[in-house]
Amino acid sequence: MRKPVGILLILLLCLSAAGLLLTNTLHYVHPPGIAQLTPPAAANLLLQQHLLFQYSFLPRIAVALLAGGALGLAGWLCQLLLKNPLAEPATLGIASGAQLGLTLATLLGGGVLAGQGFSLAGAMVCMLIIFALSRQHQLSTLTLLLTGLLIGLFCSALQNGLTLFRHEQLQDLFIWSSGDLAQNDWSVARRLAPVLILTTLLTLLFSRALNLLRLSDAIVDSLGGRSQKIRLVGLALVTVLCGWTVSQAGIIGFIGLFAPQICRLYPHQRFISHMLRVMLFGALILLICDQLSILAGSAGYPLTAGNITAIGGIPLMLWIIARARFVTAPDLRTPVSRTLSMNGKKCALLVLLMIIVALICFAIQRNASGISFSVHDPLAFRWPRAMVAGSCGGLLAIAGVILQRLTANPLASPEVLGVNSGAACGVVLMLLFFPVSGGIAMFPAALAGALLSLGIIICFAFGRRTSSPRILLAGTALSALSAAVISILLASGAPNTSQIISWLSGSSLGATPQMALIGLALFLVALPVALLFSRWLTLLPLGREVASSLGIALRPVTAVLLIFCAVLSACATLLLGPMSFIGLLAPRVVSQAGLRSMTVALPVAAVTGAVLMMVADTLGRLVIFPFQIPAGIMAVLLGTPLFIGLLCGKKRNG
Repeated sequence: MRKPVGILLILLLCLSAAGLLLTNTLHYVHPPGIAQLTPPAAANLLLQQHLLFQYSFLPRIAVALLAGGALGLAGWLCQLLLKNPLAEPATLGIASGAQLGLTLATLLGGGVLAGQGFSLAGAMVCMLIIFALSRQHQLSTLTLLLTGLLIGLFCSALQNGLTLFRHEQLQDLFIWSSGDLAQNDWSVARRLAPVLILTTLLTLLFSRALNLLRLSDAIVDSLGGRSQKIRLVGLALVTVLCGWTVSQAGIIGFIGLFAPQICRLYPHQRFISHMLRVMLFGALILLICDQLSILAGSAGYPLTAGNITAIGGIPLMLWIIARARFVTAPDLRTPVSRTLSMNGKKCALLVLLMIIVALICFAIQRNASGISFSVHDPLAFRWPRAMVAGSCGGLLAIAGVILQRLTANPLASPEVLGVNSGAACGVVLMLLFFPVSGGIAMFPAALAGALLSLGIIICFAFGRRTSSPRILLAGTALSALSAAVISILLASGAPNTSQIISWLSGSSLGATPQMALIGLALFLVALPVALLFSRWLTLLPLGREVASSLGIALRPVTAVLLIFCAVLSACATLLLGPMSFIGLLAPRVVSQAGLRSMTVALPVAAVTGAVLMMVADTLGRLVIFPFQIPAGIMAVLLGTPLFIGLLCGKKRNG
C-alpha cells in the first residue's frame, strides 16, 4: 500500500471520529428543547448535562480508546504468535472463558458488576489449561490452535446450555456481552489504562524476540532464539490484555481480527510501527462504533458498540480482504510419523463398531421407569431425530476433511465459511421481525441467508486473487455479522428468545420423517461426489507448486471444493441448525488414524461424524430426562475430551 493512501485512511478514520464526537457533544452543550424552558429549568438541565458529559460521555470515550487499542494489540499478537490469519483472542478461548465466568457469577447471584473477578478468573483458567495441554508438545503452533479452539468451544457450549435453560435470569448479561460501553464514572478507564500501558511496554521490551516469530520456529531456534519461551511470553501478554479488557468492558468481538487485517494493507512494516498502527486502528474503530451506537440509541435503535463493530465493519473488512496481500500460511499438518497405523481390516472393524453404536442410539429410550431398549412404537419418535443428527454430522465431517486438506489449516472447519452463520442470521431476522411458532417457517429464511452467504463466498472463490486465507477470512467476517445480529436479538428480550436459542444450539427436537429422509438422501449423494475429488485432495497437500505441476488447475479446483463444502454446510444448517465442532473433530480422527488415502479417509470421517452426532443426540435426551440438551451442545461436551485425548495420545505414540 502506498504511503499517501495509508495516511489518507488514518485521516479518514480520525475525521469520522471527530465528526461523531462533535455531533454527540452538541447534545450536552445545547440540549434539544432548552430554548423553551424557563431560566431555572434550563440551568438545571445544563447542570445535569454537564455531569453526564463529565462522568458518562468522557469516560466512555476513554474506555473505547483503551479497549479498542488493547483488543487490536491482542489480536495482532495472536496472529503473530500462532502464524494464522484467522487467529484472534477468541480463538484461544479467552473471551469464552471470561463470559462463562461471568455467567456463573450471575447465576450465583453476584450480578454483572460483581462478576468481573469471575470473568478474569475464567480467562486465566482457560489459558492455564491450554498451557498444560500444550506443554508436552513444546507449545507448538498446531497444538495451541487446537487446544485453544477446543477450550473456547467447550466454554461456549456450557454458556449456551446455561442460556437455554436460564435465559430470563441472564438478560442483563446479554446486554453486557454484546459490547455496551455505557459508563457511570471513570473507574473502568482507570483500571484499563495501567494494564494497557504495562502490556504495551512489555511488548516493546520483548519486541526483538517477538519479531523473530515472523520466521519459522526452526530458523528462530537456529538463530539462538527460543521459540517456545517467546511464544509463552506473548500468549501471557494476550491473556492479560484480552482477559482484563473483557472483564472491564465486556465482550467486543471482531476488533482483534479487524484491526490486524487493516494493517495488512501496509507491507514491509517494522515491529514497533506495526504495533502502533494496530492499536491506533483498534482504538479508532471502536470509538467510531461506540459513537454511532450513541446516535442509534438517540434515534430509538438500542445498538451497542459491539453490534455496530461487526455490522458496520463487515463491508469494509470484505473490501480489505479482497485487496490485502496474504503470506502463505505455515504448514500445520500433523507429521505422518506421529499417526497411528490402520489397515483395511481395522478400518472395517471401526466402521462396523460405529454402525452398532448407531443402532443402539436408535433403540435406546428413557421414561419414568428408567432406561430401556425398544423397537416398537416409540421408535417412530426417535429415528427421525437420530437420522437428521447423523446425516448432518456426516455432511459436516466430509466438508471438514475437504477444507483441512485444501487449506492445511486445522481451524478450517465448515463454520468458518460463514454459510451456516448466514442461515442463522436469516432465521434470527425472521423471528425478530416476523415472529412465528412453527419450525418449518424457519426453512425459507435459513435458505435465503445461506444462499446470500454462499453468493459472497462464490465471488471470493472466483475472484482474480483467489486464495484460501482470503476466502476463510471472508467467511469469518460473515460469522461475525451473524453473531452481532443474534446478540441484538438476545439483548432485546424478544418472547421467542428460547426458541431461537434452541435452534442455534443444534436441537433435533423438531425433526420429522421427511427431514430425516432428505438428510439421508443428501448424505448418500454427498459421499460419492466427495470421493470423485479424491485425486485433488491427495495432491493438494503436497503444495501448490507440486499440485500444479501434476495437472491440478488450482483456481477452478479451489473454487469447486469450496462451493461444495459451502453447500454441504448449508444443507446441514437448514436441517439441524448452525453446529460446530464435528467438522473439526472428524478430520482430526482421520488424521490421527493415519488414513492418507482419500477413498478410505472420506467414508471413515463421514461415518465418524454421523455416529458422533447420533450419540450426542441420544445422550442429550437421556442425561437430564425429562429435559433435553441440544445435540449441537452435547456434541461439543462429548467431543472435547475425545479430541484432547487424541492430542495427548499423539505425543505418546510419537
